[in-house]
Amino acid sequence: MAYYFVILVRIILAPLILVWPTTAIILSLLLDIFDADFAYKVITKKQYQMVDKILDSFVLLFELILAWQVLPEFKLLLTILFVWRMIGLTVFLESKNRHVLLVFGNFFENVFFLLYFATTFKSLNFLLLNQAVFYTAMTLAFLSKIFHEWFIHVAELSIREHLFGSKRKWKNDKINL
Repeated sequence: MAYYFVILVRIILAPLILVWPTTAIILSLLLDIFDADFAYKVITKKQYQMVDKILDSFVLLFELILAWQVLPEFKLLLTILFVWRMIGLTVFLESKNRHVLLVFGNFFENVFFLLYFATTFKSLNFLLLNQAVFYTAMTLAFLSKIFHEWFIHVAELSIREHLFGSKRKWKNDKINL
């Protein structure tokens, strides 16, 4: 029951990104981080991967719309990164091969966060004002996402399960994704 509530809240929060951007973005991110803690009791890991990626994409769509409104100088870059992820999502949904997500990583999200928060919070403006700092931050955004995608989809690791030793017993999940 709690997992379905989390899904509902994630769906409701996505369009609210256009109304209360910072709050909705942060809450959406937090729910995305913790939703598996509710999902494993209700659905299989394979089902979770599918649902999570589709919900993520719904949130990304509203982040892209917001980016077009508040980050017009970056809309081409962000649109390309969004389309790249959607191509990867399509390939993933068709192939069920999580490794494809390493190549088609969710670079959009990291770059969007960098740009949005750097323009929203004056204390982070320095990330955009100096070209060397900007390109370093962008490089770190890409590299951290590559590591994140590898950690989750190639190495199939989980911070909760593999680093803290708190194993989830996924419902009827006999296939290790």
